[in-house]
Amino acid sequence: PPAEPQEGAATATHSFDSFPACLVTRIVHVIKDHRAMLSHSGSPTGWLVRRWAPVMVLPQFLLAPFTVLFGSMEGPLIFAARFLAMHVCYYLDRWIPMTRGLGLCHILTFGPIFVYFTANLQKIVTCWGTLAPLFIAEYAIIGLCLYLDLRDCVLHFVAGRPYPCYVRDYQRLGFIDIQDDRVKQPVTWFSIFFW
Repeated sequence: PPAEPQEGAATATHSFDSFPACLVTRIVHVIKDHRAMLSHSGSPTGWLVRRWAPVMVLPQFLLAPFTVLFGSMEGPLIFAARFLAMHVCYYLDRWIPMTRGLGLCHILTFGPIFVYFTANLQKIVTCWGTLAPLFIAEYAIIGLCLYLDLRDCVLHFVAGRPYPCYVRDYQRLGFIDIQDDRVKQPVTWFSIFFW
């Protein structure tokens, strides 16, 4: 019947129209979910992550894109990596929520551009001129983030320790309820720094 193709076309148009909005709402969803998790008290590592997240994310979202005004493409690359990382995290949250494996979102997105930055570091720093300290600071932040996420992925997928200390703290304090015995692994001073 004639009505069916029209309905299909309307659905396709609606899906297309909602796609840009979806790109933004997924990022907002990830930020709200993770902020809600980290808003709990009682965990030293949760407190650290709560402070670290804005230092890492906000410059990549709010400052990096505007470096294109100074002839730099590294800033937009950082912005694109952060944008993609949030979307990868959105799907990882549905596969392995509240685990160390969420660090895959940074390894898959920032990993390639970090390799590119490292291979061309001297040239990039020279091109940035007086703004080079800003790039070096962001380069160091990305490097530290990738190191921590790579460590977490090894702990998760190889060592059988998928839950970070703050998640284990929140489970013990009754803020969350995860049906997995591995979340009961004790939190010690050693584990805070290494596990």
